[in-house]
Amino acid sequence: MSDSNGRPEINPAVGAMLQSARDWLLHEHSLFRTLDLKPVLIGHSKATFSVYLPEDFCNADGKIHGSLLTLIMDSIFGLAAFTALDELKPIATINLRTDYLADIAPGGRVACAAECRRLRGDVAHVAGDLTDENTGALIATGSGAFMIGTRGPNRESRL
Repeated sequence: MSDSNGRPEINPAVGAMLQSARDWLLHEHSLFRTLDLKPVLIGHSKATFSVYLPEDFCNADGKIHGSLLTLIMDSIFGLAAFTALDELKPIATINLRTDYLADIAPGGRVACAAECRRLRGDVAHVAGDLTDENTGALIATGSGAFMIGTRGPNRESRL
């Protein structure tokens, strides 16, 4: 895909990383394999995935636990932040606000749609929604900030 100026919508290096991440999530990561993530849209500053909600993640009321919904949103929001970058850099969640608007039963699928609304300095601001694919009902909405260019500890350090 290209933008109106004929440039690729996603930097090819970022696109290759996203493809590798997608493959790893779908085939190697046991939680995401269980959730049967299916990409719906990956574009510049946008990511939408369809996600299965298994019974294993129910709360005492028999509904999907909010922590799973937050994990899904954090992951897809982070992918949306990656798609907005001009070059591949590590990211980390600074904060994530999630508003739960409705319960959802297990066994169905939700769509998590995220958009990176702004890159400012070394912070990406992302917002999005989680909707029931069967009914279209809004389950949760959220926004988050992600630090761009984070680094782990120096592996040579002896501290």
